[in-house]
Amino acid sequence: MKILIVADWQGTVYAEAFYKTFKLLGHEVKRFSWKEYFKHYQYSDRYETDGNKLKSFYYKFQNKFIVGPVVHKINSDLLKTANTYQPDFIFIYRGTHIFPETIECLKREGSCLVYGYNNDDPFSSKASKSLWRYYLASVPFYDHIFSYRWKNIKDYENLGYKKNSLLRSYFIEKNNFYIKDIIKNDYMHDVIFIGHFEDDNRDMTIKYLLDNNIDIKLYGPGWEQSKYYSFFVEKMGKISPLYEEYNLALNSAKIALVFLSKLNHDTYTRRCFEIPATKTMMMSEYTDDLNSMFEMGKEAEYFKNKEELLQKIEFYLANEKKIIEIGNAGYVRLHSDGHTVLNRVEKIIAQYNIDHKEKDYE
Repeated sequence: MKILIVADWQGTVYAEAFYKTFKLLGHEVKRFSWKEYFKHYQYSDRYETDGNKLKSFYYKFQNKFIVGPVVHKINSDLLKTANTYQPDFIFIYRGTHIFPETIECLKREGSCLVYGYNNDDPFSSKASKSLWRYYLASVPFYDHIFSYRWKNIKDYENLGYKKNSLLRSYFIEKNNFYIKDIIKNDYMHDVIFIGHFEDDNRDMTIKYLLDNNIDIKLYGPGWEQSKYYSFFVEKMGKISPLYEEYNLALNSAKIALVFLSKLNHDTYTRRCFEIPATKTMMMSEYTDDLNSMFEMGKEAEYFKNKEELLQKIEFYLANEKKIIEIGNAGYVRLHSDGHTVLNRVEKIIAQYNIDHKEKDYE
Protein backbone atom coordinates (compact mmCIF):
# COMPACT_ATOMS: atom_id res chain seq x y z
CA MET A 1 0.00 0.00 0.00
CA LYS A 2 0.88 3.67 -0.27
CA ILE A 3 0.57 5.38 3.10
CA LEU A 4 0.92 9.04 4.00
CA ILE A 5 1.71 9.77 7.66
CA VAL A 6 0.94 13.28 8.85
CA ALA A 7 2.29 14.60 12.17
CA ASP A 8 4.30 17.30 13.89
CA TRP A 9 7.09 14.68 13.95
CA GLN A 10 8.41 15.43 17.41
CA GLY A 11 10.39 12.59 18.99
CA THR A 12 11.17 9.13 17.66
CA VAL A 13 8.62 6.94 19.47
CA TYR A 14 5.50 8.48 17.92
CA ALA A 15 4.87 9.02 14.19
CA GLU A 16 8.41 7.98 13.32
CA ALA A 17 7.87 4.57 14.93
CA PHE A 18 4.77 3.99 12.80
CA TYR A 19 6.60 5.21 9.68
CA LYS A 20 9.48 2.77 10.14
CA THR A 21 7.20 -0.16 10.96
CA PHE A 22 4.94 0.33 7.94
CA LYS A 23 8.09 0.40 5.80
CA LEU A 24 9.42 -2.72 7.53
CA LEU A 25 6.26 -4.52 6.40
CA GLY A 26 6.99 -3.57 2.80
CA HIS A 27 4.62 -0.64 2.32
CA GLU A 28 5.49 2.58 0.53
CA VAL A 29 5.33 5.31 3.12
CA LYS A 30 5.69 9.08 2.88
CA ARG A 31 6.16 11.61 5.69
CA PHE A 32 4.32 14.90 5.95
CA SER A 33 5.79 16.79 8.89
CA TRP A 34 4.70 20.26 9.99
CA LYS A 35 7.48 20.79 12.55
CA GLU A 36 9.70 22.28 9.85
CA TYR A 37 7.17 25.00 9.08
CA PHE A 38 7.92 26.70 12.40
CA LYS A 39 11.49 27.85 11.78
CA HIS A 40 13.36 30.33 13.99
CA TYR A 41 11.35 29.06 16.94
CA GLN A 42 13.69 29.29 19.90
CA TYR A 43 13.42 25.70 20.97
CA SER A 44 16.77 24.39 19.85
CA ASP A 45 16.15 20.65 19.99
CA ARG A 46 13.08 20.94 17.76
CA TYR A 47 13.30 24.01 15.55
CA GLU A 48 15.97 25.89 13.66
CA THR A 49 16.71 29.32 15.09
CA ASP A 50 18.98 32.23 14.25
CA GLY A 51 18.32 34.06 17.52
CA ASN A 52 15.95 36.61 15.96
CA LYS A 53 13.36 37.28 18.68
CA LEU A 54 10.80 38.77 16.29
CA LYS A 55 10.89 35.68 14.07
CA SER A 56 10.72 33.47 17.13
CA PHE A 57 7.56 35.22 18.36
CA TYR A 58 6.01 35.08 14.87
CA TYR A 59 6.35 31.29 14.62
CA LYS A 60 5.80 30.48 18.27
CA PHE A 61 2.51 32.42 18.38
CA GLN A 62 1.12 30.64 15.32
CA ASN A 63 2.16 27.22 16.57
CA LYS A 64 0.74 27.78 20.05
CA PHE A 65 -2.61 29.22 18.99
CA ILE A 66 -2.84 27.43 15.59
CA VAL A 67 -3.56 30.58 13.61
CA GLY A 68 -1.98 32.51 10.79
CA PRO A 69 -0.41 32.01 7.36
CA VAL A 70 1.95 29.21 8.44
CA VAL A 71 -0.94 27.01 9.59
CA HIS A 72 -2.85 27.67 6.38
CA LYS A 73 0.23 26.75 4.35
CA ILE A 74 0.52 23.46 6.25
CA ASN A 75 -3.02 22.54 5.23
CA SER A 76 -2.56 23.73 1.67
CA ASP A 77 0.67 21.79 1.25
CA LEU A 78 -0.88 18.67 2.74
CA LEU A 79 -3.61 18.74 0.11
CA LYS A 80 -1.02 19.17 -2.64
CA THR A 81 1.12 16.35 -1.27
CA ALA A 82 -1.81 13.95 -1.04
CA ASN A 83 -2.99 14.88 -4.52
CA THR A 84 0.44 14.13 -5.96
CA TYR A 85 1.18 11.04 -3.90
CA GLN A 86 -2.29 9.45 -4.11
CA PRO A 87 -2.05 7.28 -0.95
CA ASP A 88 -4.36 4.40 -0.12
CA PHE A 89 -4.82 5.84 3.32
CA ILE A 90 -3.61 8.77 5.40
CA PHE A 91 -2.67 8.34 9.04
CA ILE A 92 -2.80 11.61 11.00
CA TYR A 93 -0.98 11.48 14.32
CA ARG A 94 -2.28 14.09 16.78
CA GLY A 95 -3.86 16.26 14.11
CA THR A 96 -4.06 19.52 16.05
CA HIS A 97 -3.02 21.66 13.07
CA ILE A 98 -5.23 20.05 10.43
CA PHE A 99 -8.47 21.82 9.52
CA PRO A 100 -11.76 19.88 9.25
CA GLU A 101 -12.20 21.09 5.68
CA THR A 102 -8.75 19.73 4.84
CA ILE A 103 -9.80 16.24 5.89
CA GLU A 104 -13.00 16.59 3.85
CA CYS A 105 -10.95 17.56 0.81
CA LEU A 106 -8.48 14.73 1.32
CA LYS A 107 -11.30 12.20 1.23
CA ARG A 108 -13.20 13.85 -1.61
CA GLU A 109 -10.32 14.59 -3.97
CA GLY A 110 -8.07 11.65 -3.17
CA SER A 111 -10.71 9.00 -2.63
CA CYS A 112 -8.58 7.66 0.22
CA LEU A 113 -9.33 6.70 3.79
CA VAL A 114 -8.22 9.07 6.56
CA TYR A 115 -7.39 7.75 10.02
CA GLY A 116 -6.66 9.62 13.22
CA TYR A 117 -4.67 8.73 16.33
CA ASN A 118 -3.80 10.77 19.38
CA ASN A 119 -1.97 9.85 22.57
CA ASP A 120 -3.24 12.83 24.61
CA ASP A 121 -6.76 13.33 25.94
CA PRO A 122 -8.40 16.20 24.03
CA PHE A 123 -11.51 15.82 26.19
CA SER A 124 -9.73 16.53 29.45
CA SER A 125 -11.18 19.43 31.43
CA LYS A 126 -7.63 20.77 31.69
CA ALA A 127 -6.89 20.45 27.97
CA SER A 128 -6.29 23.65 26.01
CA LYS A 129 -9.41 24.61 24.04
CA SER A 130 -7.39 26.47 21.42
CA LEU A 131 -5.02 23.53 20.92
CA TRP A 132 -7.75 20.96 20.31
CA ARG A 133 -10.45 23.00 18.56
CA TYR A 134 -9.63 21.89 15.00
CA TYR A 135 -9.05 18.29 16.02
CA LEU A 136 -12.40 18.01 17.79
CA ALA A 137 -14.19 19.74 14.93
CA SER A 138 -12.60 17.21 12.55
CA VAL A 139 -13.79 14.09 14.39
CA PRO A 140 -16.90 13.45 12.20
CA PHE A 141 -14.79 13.44 9.02
CA TYR A 142 -12.31 10.72 9.95
CA ASP A 143 -12.97 7.25 8.54
CA HIS A 144 -11.71 5.78 11.80
CA ILE A 145 -10.13 7.13 14.97
CA PHE A 146 -7.82 4.94 17.01
CA SER A 147 -8.14 5.74 20.70
CA TYR A 148 -5.22 5.58 23.11
CA ARG A 149 -7.47 4.94 26.13
CA TRP A 150 -10.89 3.40 26.83
CA LYS A 151 -12.21 6.69 28.18
CA ASN A 152 -11.82 8.43 24.84
CA ILE A 153 -13.88 5.80 23.05
CA LYS A 154 -16.80 6.85 25.26
CA ASP A 155 -15.95 10.51 24.69
CA TYR A 156 -16.17 10.05 20.91
CA GLU A 157 -19.41 8.13 21.25
CA ASN A 158 -20.83 11.02 23.28
CA LEU A 159 -20.15 13.18 20.22
CA GLY A 160 -22.14 10.70 18.13
CA TYR A 161 -18.99 9.22 16.56
CA LYS A 162 -18.72 5.44 16.71
CA LYS A 163 -16.02 4.59 14.16
CA ASN A 164 -13.30 4.20 16.74
CA SER A 165 -11.36 1.44 18.48
CA LEU A 166 -8.66 1.04 21.10
CA LEU A 167 -5.04 1.28 19.95
CA ARG A 168 -2.79 1.23 22.97
CA SER A 169 0.73 2.59 23.04
CA TYR A 170 3.59 0.12 22.65
CA PHE A 171 7.25 -0.55 23.17
CA ILE A 172 9.92 -0.55 20.47
CA GLU A 173 12.00 -3.71 20.60
CA LYS A 174 15.28 -2.15 19.51
CA ASN A 175 14.90 0.54 22.20
CA ASN A 176 13.37 -1.43 25.07
CA PHE A 177 14.92 -4.81 25.82
CA TYR A 178 16.47 -7.00 28.50
CA ILE A 179 20.23 -6.73 29.07
CA LYS A 180 21.41 -10.12 30.30
CA ASP A 181 24.91 -9.51 31.63
CA ILE A 182 24.64 -5.96 32.88
CA ILE A 183 27.79 -4.42 34.30
CA LYS A 184 27.94 -2.23 37.38
CA ASN A 185 26.84 1.33 36.66
CA ASP A 186 25.47 4.51 38.25
CA TYR A 187 21.84 3.51 37.60
CA MET A 188 21.89 0.56 39.99
CA HIS A 189 19.34 1.57 42.62
CA ASP A 190 16.66 -0.32 44.50
CA VAL A 191 13.94 1.87 43.02
CA ILE A 192 13.84 4.19 40.01
CA PHE A 193 11.28 6.54 38.55
CA ILE A 194 11.79 7.95 35.06
CA GLY A 195 9.08 10.38 34.09
CA HIS A 196 7.88 13.96 33.99
CA PHE A 197 6.73 16.03 36.93
CA GLU A 198 3.00 16.48 37.28
CA ASP A 199 1.32 18.23 40.18
CA ASP A 200 -0.59 15.16 41.38
CA ASN A 201 1.35 14.44 44.60
CA ARG A 202 3.83 12.12 42.92
CA ASP A 203 6.57 14.35 44.36
CA MET A 204 5.10 13.96 47.84
CA THR A 205 5.16 10.18 47.39
CA ILE A 206 8.80 10.20 46.30
CA LYS A 207 9.70 12.42 49.25
CA TYR A 208 7.92 9.97 51.54
CA LEU A 209 10.09 7.14 50.22
CA LEU A 210 13.25 9.19 50.71
CA ASP A 211 12.17 10.11 54.24
CA ASN A 212 11.90 6.37 54.92
CA ASN A 213 15.41 5.67 53.62
CA ILE A 214 14.45 3.99 50.35
CA ASP A 215 17.27 3.97 47.80
CA ILE A 216 15.42 5.72 44.97
CA LYS A 217 16.66 7.72 41.98
CA LEU A 218 14.56 10.16 39.99
CA TYR A 219 14.92 11.18 36.32
CA GLY A 220 12.76 13.23 33.97
CA PRO A 221 11.77 16.75 32.91
CA GLY A 222 9.96 19.46 34.81
CA TRP A 223 10.93 18.53 38.37
CA GLU A 224 12.16 22.03 39.11
CA GLN A 225 8.43 22.88 39.40
CA SER A 226 8.10 20.65 42.46
CA LYS A 227 8.14 22.33 45.87
CA TYR A 228 10.49 19.54 46.95
CA TYR A 229 12.99 20.11 44.14
CA SER A 230 15.81 21.37 46.37
CA PHE A 231 15.23 18.49 48.75
CA PHE A 232 15.40 15.99 45.88
CA VAL A 233 18.62 17.45 44.51
CA GLU A 234 20.18 17.40 47.96
CA LYS A 235 19.20 13.76 48.47
CA MET A 236 19.63 12.32 44.97
CA GLY A 237 21.75 14.77 43.01
CA LYS A 238 20.89 16.40 39.70
CA ILE A 239 17.56 15.39 38.15
CA SER A 240 18.01 15.04 34.41
CA PRO A 241 16.03 13.53 31.53
CA LEU A 242 17.25 10.22 30.15
CA TYR A 243 17.47 9.51 26.44
CA GLU A 244 20.18 7.15 25.16
CA GLU A 245 20.61 5.47 28.57
CA TYR A 246 16.90 5.09 29.36
CA ASN A 247 16.90 1.35 28.70
CA LEU A 248 20.12 0.82 30.63
CA ALA A 249 18.68 2.67 33.64
CA LEU A 250 15.50 0.54 33.65
CA ASN A 251 17.54 -2.65 33.39
CA SER A 252 19.78 -1.57 36.26
CA ALA A 253 17.06 -0.95 38.87
CA LYS A 254 15.35 -3.62 40.95
CA ILE A 255 11.94 -1.90 40.89
CA ALA A 256 10.66 0.73 38.42
CA LEU A 257 7.78 2.97 39.47
CA VAL A 258 4.91 4.20 37.32
CA PHE A 259 2.80 7.27 38.06
CA LEU A 260 -0.16 7.82 35.73
CA SER A 261 -1.02 11.20 34.21
CA LYS A 262 -4.12 12.65 35.82
CA LEU A 263 -4.26 15.38 33.13
CA ASN A 264 -4.82 12.70 30.50
CA HIS A 265 -6.93 10.41 32.71
CA ASP A 266 -4.46 7.61 32.00
CA THR A 267 -5.19 4.10 33.20
CA TYR A 268 -1.89 2.89 31.76
CA THR A 269 1.04 4.51 29.97
CA ARG A 270 3.78 3.66 27.48
CA ARG A 271 6.16 3.00 30.36
CA CYS A 272 3.93 0.10 31.42
CA PHE A 273 5.25 -1.76 28.37
CA GLU A 274 8.80 -0.42 28.36
CA ILE A 275 9.50 -1.58 31.92
CA PRO A 276 8.42 -5.25 31.55
CA ALA A 277 10.49 -5.37 28.35
CA THR A 278 13.59 -5.12 30.56
CA LYS A 279 12.47 -7.82 33.05
CA THR A 280 12.59 -5.18 35.77
CA MET A 281 9.66 -5.41 38.18
CA MET A 282 7.04 -2.74 37.53
CA MET A 283 5.28 -1.13 40.49
CA SER A 284 2.51 1.20 39.35
CA GLU A 285 -0.44 3.13 40.66
CA TYR A 286 -3.33 0.68 40.55
CA THR A 287 -5.99 0.66 37.82
CA ASP A 288 -8.30 -2.16 36.76
CA ASP A 289 -7.07 -1.60 33.20
CA LEU A 290 -3.44 -2.21 34.09
CA ASN A 291 -4.27 -5.18 36.28
CA SER A 292 -6.08 -6.75 33.32
CA MET A 293 -2.81 -6.61 31.36
CA PHE A 294 -0.36 -7.52 34.13
CA GLU A 295 -1.76 -9.45 37.08
CA MET A 296 -1.07 -7.99 40.50
CA GLY A 297 1.47 -9.89 42.55
CA LYS A 298 2.36 -12.16 39.63
CA GLU A 299 3.34 -10.03 36.61
CA ALA A 300 3.54 -6.58 38.22
CA GLU A 301 2.77 -4.90 41.50
CA TYR A 302 0.49 -1.97 42.33
CA PHE A 303 -0.18 0.58 45.04
CA LYS A 304 -3.07 2.88 45.93
CA ASN A 305 -1.32 5.27 48.31
CA LYS A 306 2.17 6.13 49.50
CA GLU A 307 1.89 4.01 52.64
CA GLU A 308 1.05 0.90 50.63
CA LEU A 309 3.86 1.69 48.19
CA LEU A 310 6.42 1.88 50.99
CA GLN A 311 5.12 -1.31 52.57
CA LYS A 312 5.36 -3.23 49.28
CA ILE A 313 8.81 -1.87 48.41
CA GLU A 314 10.14 -2.92 51.81
CA PHE A 315 8.55 -6.36 51.44
CA TYR A 316 10.02 -7.00 48.00
CA LEU A 317 13.48 -5.67 48.86
CA ALA A 318 13.51 -8.19 51.68
CA ASN A 319 12.41 -10.89 49.19
CA GLU A 320 14.44 -10.19 46.06
CA LYS A 321 13.65 -13.59 44.58
CA LYS A 322 10.04 -12.37 44.22
CA ILE A 323 11.26 -9.26 42.38
CA ILE A 324 12.99 -11.45 39.81
CA GLU A 325 10.00 -13.78 39.46
CA ILE A 326 7.54 -10.93 38.88
CA GLY A 327 9.90 -9.19 36.46
CA ASN A 328 10.30 -12.37 34.42
CA ALA A 329 6.55 -13.07 34.44
CA GLY A 330 5.80 -9.53 33.30
CA TYR A 331 8.25 -9.99 30.43
CA VAL A 332 6.54 -13.20 29.31
CA ARG A 333 3.05 -11.64 29.51
CA LEU A 334 4.20 -8.58 27.57
CA HIS A 335 5.42 -10.65 24.65
CA SER A 336 2.64 -13.25 24.69
CA ASP A 337 -0.06 -10.55 24.54
CA GLY A 338 1.74 -8.56 21.85
CA HIS A 339 2.48 -4.94 22.77
CA THR A 340 5.12 -4.03 20.18
CA VAL A 341 4.73 -1.21 17.68
CA LEU A 342 4.51 -3.96 15.02
CA ASN A 343 1.42 -5.35 16.75
CA ARG A 344 -0.20 -1.91 16.64
CA VAL A 345 0.60 -1.33 12.97
CA GLU A 346 -0.86 -4.72 12.09
CA LYS A 347 -4.08 -3.64 13.80
CA ILE A 348 -4.19 -0.46 11.70
CA ILE A 349 -3.71 -2.49 8.53
CA ALA A 350 -6.46 -4.90 9.59
CA GLN A 351 -8.82 -1.94 10.08
CA TYR A 352 -7.88 -0.58 6.65
CA ASN A 353 -8.70 -3.94 5.04
CA ILE A 354 -12.15 -3.89 6.67
CA ASP A 355 -12.87 -0.28 5.71
CA HIS A 356 -11.51 -0.69 2.19
CA LYS A 357 -13.86 -3.62 1.54
CA GLU A 358 -16.82 -1.67 2.90
CA LYS A 359 -15.88 1.27 0.69
CA ASP A 360 -15.78 -0.98 -2.38
CA TYR A 361 -19.34 -2.14 -1.65
CA GLU A 362 -20.69 1.41 -1.43
